[in-house]
This record gives sequence, structure tokens and C-alpha cells, in this order.
Amino acid sequence: MRTCPWLTTFIAAALLLVSTPGCEEKAADTEPGTEKLTQTATEPQTPQPAAEPVIIGPPPKIVIDNPVHDFGDIDPGSSHSCQFSFSNQGQGVLEITKVQSTCGCTVPELKKKTYPPGENGTIDVTFRAGTHGGATSKDLYVLSNDTSNPKAKLTIKANVVQKITYEPRRFKLKPNEENAGVGQIKIASIDGKAFAISRVDIKPACMTVDYDPVAEANEFVITPQVLKDKLPGLRNGTITIRLTHPSQTTISIPFDVLPPFRSDPATLVALNAEPGKPTQKTIYILSNYGEQFEVESVSAANDAIRVVSEEKAEDKYIIVVDIVPPENLGTKRYFDSKLTVHIAGGETLTINCVASVSPKTVKKASN
Repeated sequence: MRTCPWLTTFIAAALLLVSTPGCEEKAADTEPGTEKLTQTATEPQTPQPAAEPVIIGPPPKIVIDNPVHDFGDIDPGSSHSCQFSFSNQGQGVLEITKVQSTCGCTVPELKKKTYPPGENGTIDVTFRAGTHGGATSKDLYVLSNDTSNPKAKLTIKANVVQKITYEPRRFKLKPNEENAGVGQIKIASIDGKAFAISRVDIKPACMTVDYDPVAEANEFVITPQVLKDKLPGLRNGTITIRLTHPSQTTISIPFDVLPPFRSDPATLVALNAEPGKPTQKTIYILSNYGEQFEVESVSAANDAIRVVSEEKAEDKYIIVVDIVPPENLGTKRYFDSKLTVHIAGGETLTINCVASVSPKTVKKASN
């Protein structure tokens, strides 16, 4: 058999290439940069997320006939309903997701949420007035797929007119005073209509009050009696008085219980502090009752607050502390802590600490 000369030459060259040690590596380095290009080409590529489809179609458009409803003058605590009418004046289907209500307003679950072009709809709203007099305004929002107005606003207005006047509007209980400083409550009819006090609720139950639920008059004076043994640990509460007046059936008088001790400042604040570097603050512990007291101990929630010194003065207790931001805050700009003062007799006073770290420090940490 006769062999082709060019085929013999090709086979010999191939055998020489395979048998030569290291020729594979040399072949790979024939041109600078060839290896990198080859590896990049053969590595698996991370799949790119597909672009969101562009929805092309006629848009809906919600149009509210009158987005503001004014109830005018109303009684305290009274309930009122109104209806907002709207229509879809766009070319696409209007879809209402929900109606965001606000405090004092109630919107029932929508029975219908889809409206073709040209269709009308209504939204029913119930508004309950508060017990305090004066003008009030509430906003609601209709959420839909109308991209030009995705949160259409509805507004309810009213003027709450009180038919009952009462004093005081608030009590501040001072346990060291007679009857904790609580005096008379005067209730009178403004419109001249007689009424009765049908019920008195005090929560927490730290007072009692005498009244005749049958007696009617244009004016009443009642005096709550404070149960001082119920005050320790209390901070606030409410006296709710139910009336038989035809236009105003409830009045509420909030009260605060003055704590035995307070701190000045009430909250420790350190701005633009640096991690590991102390910011010194002075705290004064004072008696709200003007009585002498002793501090048993002072403790911090963590190492961010360090007590430097404590000193008893004539009418106060002086505490000096260092606020030291932790070193491991990272990119956080704020941190908090607490200081607890244990006073002889079982009372404790908690002082919150809020601090911010210098923006320069945060920038360095992020780098």
C-alpha cells in the first residue's frame, strides 16, 4: 500500500508533540494572556435575571366625585356614616386593593374590588367622634392599580361640640399630700338639659367616689377618695364618668401619679461620641416629695455606661458617669443602654441612655 507523503509528515509531528515532556504547558503559554482568556471562556456564566415583562395596556383611572365629607357640628362620642362615590374613567380595569382607614374611622370589607371602564362604585365610612371638643379631620386612602393615583385620599371633617363642661381636665396625684392632691370634679350642662351620673369607672382602681345614679340635675360636684395604699407602682390611669345627657354620655379625666423620685436629666444623651472614648455626664437624683432618701446602689445594663462617682448632697444625689460607645458597633450609628438607681426602701429609678456615634467613625468602619 502506498502512503501519502503529507500524511506521514503529519503523524510524525503529532507523535513528537505528545512524547515531548512539558510541551502541553508550553503550548498553553504560547501567547501572553491566552490562558486567562481561555479559562474565562470556559467558566460557567451566572445566569442573569430575566427582565420584568412590560405590561402594555390601557390604564385605569379612579375619579372620586367629592373626596371631602364634612359632618359639621356633631356631639362628642357620636357615630356618623357617609358614602364616597367614585368611577373608573380610564380605559383599563380598575382594581381596588383596600382602603386604609385611620383612628376613629371604620371601613367595611369591600364586596366589590374590580371595576371595568365607566363603572361606578361607593365606599362606606363610619366615623366615631372623640370626647374632646373642637374641629377634627381624618384621612383615608383608597389603594388601587391606578398608577397616576395609587393612593387616592378621602377626608372626613367634623366639629365636635361639647354639651357638657367639666373641670379639671387632668389630675396629678401627689401621694405625700392630703388625698394625694385630688380635689373636686365639677360637671355642668351647657345646654341646660338635666342629666344623671349613671356610672364611674376608675382604672387602675386606686380611688372611690360616691354618687347617686338616679338623681338628675344641671350640675354635679363629686370628690374621688384616693386609696394611697394602691398608688405604689402606678404611673397613670383614667376616671371615666358615664352620663345620661342626651347629647354627651361620657367624659374622661386622665390622671398621673407623681413618682417618688426623678432624675435630671430624665434621659442621658450623648451625640457624636467615639467608640472607646468616654463622654462624661452628671445626673441628679431628686425626691418629688421633698423627703430625705438614701441610694443603695447604681448599676448599668452594660459596659457602655461606667459609674465614675457618687455623692450625697443635702437634697439630692449626684452621680457622674462615662458613656463609652462599644468598639464593635460596625456601621451602626446609634446604641442605647440603661442605668438603674436602687433607692433605700425598695424604689428603683431607671434612666435610659441614647447615644450616637460620629459619622466619621462610621465611615471608617464601613471602609
